[in-house]
Amino acid sequence: MTELVRIGLMAILGTQGAYFLAIFLAGNTMIDWYEWGTFRKADTFFTKTVNVLSALLMGIAYWSGKRVNHHNWFVKRIYLLGYAFLYTIAGIIFYELCDYVLRFIEKH
Repeated sequence: MTELVRIGLMAILGTQGAYFLAIFLAGNTMIDWYEWGTFRKADTFFTKTVNVLSALLMGIAYWSGKRVNHHNWFVKRIYLLGYAFLYTIAGIIFYELCDYVLRFIEKH
């Protein structure tokens, strides 16, 4: 069971990383695509579920893409690389902490 949690964590972290790459390469197209795929007024269970899953899988990359959107093309790419680097460091730390907790659970 803990291996399934590890695989799920890697899938979520990997999807975020891939979306960083997509935003780096395609820019505003991927930001618009994220906005088209979510609901502004989420009032039903279905729309809330779609928004939560979208945010879970692509939210950090989308947020960083929106945050640097007002800069010119070159500066935007530099900032996105910085955000991706920070995300990578934070993702590794988060995964290692979760892995440590899961190994502790496996032993006891």
